[in-house]
Amino acid sequence: MTYTASRLADLLDGEMEWLSVRAADQLPGPEWIHCGPLLQEQLAGGDPTYGWRKVLQDEYAAEYSIEPPVRVAAMFVLMWYVSVPSIVAGLSTALTGVSPDVSPDALAFRRHPTAHYPVEVALLSDRVVTTSEAVQQVESHTRAFTDSYQPGVKLSSRQRLGAISDELRAAVQMPEEARHAVAAAAAFRLDLDRTMRTSCCFVYALPNTNPCSTCPRISGVKVPI
Repeated sequence: MTYTASRLADLLDGEMEWLSVRAADQLPGPEWIHCGPLLQEQLAGGDPTYGWRKVLQDEYAAEYSIEPPVRVAAMFVLMWYVSVPSIVAGLSTALTGVSPDVSPDALAFRRHPTAHYPVEVALLSDRVVTTSEAVQQVESHTRAFTDSYQPGVKLSSRQRLGAISDELRAAVQMPEEARHAVAAAAAFRLDLDRTMRTSCCFVYALPNTNPCSTCPRISGVKVPI
């Protein structure tokens, strides 16, 4: 079967309740975040996700009546950003064996107005790529972000790189039926038998909260910051 970016967007959109995907020939609106310019600013030494982290920090402070650890918001923003290319490519290759273009200039997203995670993704390119090219694009895109991300707190390489593999593995495992899931997992070097995450969101550092059920801390792994 021959796929177009629009057709892939429709397939992906039907798989997720929390994230919608559309094909678009331009940025859908001013509230949308274009990955290309964001990444260019960060690579140039800027901090384009500061406002994103700040709104999380302020909300945690108000909700928990504390000065929340900086690493919580920092890690959530890292995980949410890398999830955009990872979910699109991982889920699409598992379902179809091909993927939309997930290079930075080809993707944009809109954040949820109150929860702040990506809630909509726009595919800005009509290119459809093979699984092997999708692997290269995800690696280049996500590593450019994680390697240049400076959120004001130390985040270990295990945290940064683990977030990418965690999001990819979740995406490949998402469909109940995916003919290409095994091949996609092999291409992305994922262990589909793994149940625990590699990275940690640090939400347990907030008052009266517990680690997530798939947190590596549950298995006794010491998670480096």
